[in-house]
Amino acid sequence: MPRPRLARGGGGAGGSRRTFERVAFNRAAGRGLDVLTAFTAGDQFLGNAEIAHRTGIPRSTVSRITATLTDLGYLNYAEQIGKYEIGPRVLALSYSLMSKLQVHTAARPLMDQLARESNAIVGLSMLDGLNVVFVESALGERPHSQRPQVGFRVPVAFTAMGWACMSVMSIADRAETLRRLEESYADRAAEIRRNVEQAVSDIWRRGFCISLGALEPGSNAVGVPFLHPDGRHILAFNMTAPKSVLTRQ
Repeated sequence: MPRPRLARGGGGAGGSRRTFERVAFNRAAGRGLDVLTAFTAGDQFLGNAEIAHRTGIPRSTVSRITATLTDLGYLNYAEQIGKYEIGPRVLALSYSLMSKLQVHTAARPLMDQLARESNAIVGLSMLDGLNVVFVESALGERPHSQRPQVGFRVPVAFTAMGWACMSVMSIADRAETLRRLEESYADRAAEIRRNVEQAVSDIWRRGFCISLGALEPGSNAVGVPFLHPDGRHILAFNMTAPKSVLTRQ
């Protein structure tokens, strides 16, 4: 069935209105990518049954997909345990994007300095649907938690960096993203709308937004948006630490 592409409206990032052509959604390709994204940062190996449970794809179909992805080098099969792990070819998928962006390379020295001065975690992330994905991070000299690895995903709905990304969306894209967030977290829809609206207002007024324990109780964060000069990629910087270190003030 056709999958609509979002149209960018006026009043947001990019400035001009662009309408994307509707294209046919290839179900097989979509399922292959769903299998790859079933692996999270905490997973080394997953079996077909686990992948089927996470993706909702029938196990027989998952078996065919994992066999294909293994032949192509995107998965490795551990015969002794009968499970799969992400293969090295997946790294090639990100190489073109990261080499083009270059933001993380320029920002890393400044992120290191800020992390040392604040004794906090400083991160740079990119918007990816209803999540933001870390592309770089830095730790203070006395870290309070583990450094987020490149590729680590956190939800837009409950993070300062997610709200920061939403602040530079076009009006139409932000409204559609907010609708999807409220649909995905129906029991916290009112909280999400309130936090997003407050964050957008704060960013346009002060240049940053704050999260007081929204993702993890006892942990505060600051988010600042960064719209890539190409006008197509939305990123955000954040700083996070326990509330005793990163106070509201």
